[in-house]
Amino acid sequence: MTEPNNERAGLPSASEWRRLELCPGSFQLSAEARKLGQEAHVGDDAARRGERIHAYLAEVPDEDGKEIQLDESERTTADFLQERAQDQAQRVFGDTPTQQLSEKRLWLTMGGRRVLSGRFDRCVYSDQVALVQDFKTGFSEPDPAEQNTQLRVLAVLTGISLPSVREVIVQIISGPYGVTEARYDLAALGSAYHDIRATLQKLQAIDAPLNPGVAQCAYCPAALICQPCRDLLSPPTKFQTAKLPDDPDKAAKLLDEVAILEGVFKEVKEYYANRLTTDPTYRIKNYEMVPNAPRREIEDVEAAKSRLAEFLDAGELNAAMDLKVGQAEKLFGKKVGLRGKELREKFNAVMQGVIVEKTPSPSLKRIKGQALVTIELP
Repeated sequence: MTEPNNERAGLPSASEWRRLELCPGSFQLSAEARKLGQEAHVGDDAARRGERIHAYLAEVPDEDGKEIQLDESERTTADFLQERAQDQAQRVFGDTPTQQLSEKRLWLTMGGRRVLSGRFDRCVYSDQVALVQDFKTGFSEPDPAEQNTQLRVLAVLTGISLPSVREVIVQIISGPYGVTEARYDLAALGSAYHDIRATLQKLQAIDAPLNPGVAQCAYCPAALICQPCRDLLSPPTKFQTAKLPDDPDKAAKLLDEVAILEGVFKEVKEYYANRLTTDPTYRIKNYEMVPNAPRREIEDVEAAKSRLAEFLDAGELNAAMDLKVGQAEKLFGKKVGLRGKELREKFNAVMQGVIVEKTPSPSLKRIKGQALVTIELP
């Protein structure tokens, strides 16, 4: 679940700990980006999908006090995560009496001041053992629990908050990638706490280093204003006069630089798209938010299978459900011997009430002029 910065009180959080370990200077630079109104990676459709699923699992109501409503895909993901989490809790605790907390933020305090926080998705605990579970709702592979620094911080925060606990078990639970687990006894918690304190000291240093890299730049709020990221522009643009490197190490370095810059460029476009969307008076020469063509989507998969079963065999039917609507329509057309307008009319008649037409949000596009534009970053 996305953590608003105001909820974290502007302090470091477990969810960004990997980035802060790799690039300590990004903490202070991210705060500056927020002051300038140029924070990157604020949220996208995948993040909003995750927020809905997390809220549903935690039984958090919507703004009207009603149960969160999920679509079929989201409900499938939520049900799977719920079932898997319950299975894991049963495996760990058996018949031992337990208590449970969901979506709770924990704080680390030093010298009477809060310095770090983390929020777990679910924590099931007994007198001696705590099980912290982190739900992953996306489709990219997460770091396994044994290497996951967010869970390492959450393990320490949980151990501090539950003094009687002698072991903290942390789990990543993902639909596509299953469950990974790591265990922290008191010695491991002590070691992790020591590392956390060392990182916190680095974050506060005046000369905290900025170290661009694929992992730390991927979701960095400071991506739009980070000079070390911009400095990476030089090597890739030299390809106008030099060939691509064959050396494997140089090739890997180049690909990492390209990956970082791709993320920065994406956020630059997102920033200006948001400006044009939210400020009716704002204008950019030759660029506008251009409406996208409507697209058709299958809203009820089971009903679609039932309708198409009359025309497609089992293998074709399963293949059709994995395709976009237009591709499924072509497969249907081959079976019924229709094309063009006749195919569209027949397919729409068969799938009436099952397919809905949705209009994607407008996109930032160049609207006139063909000349190449050279942009010099400040």
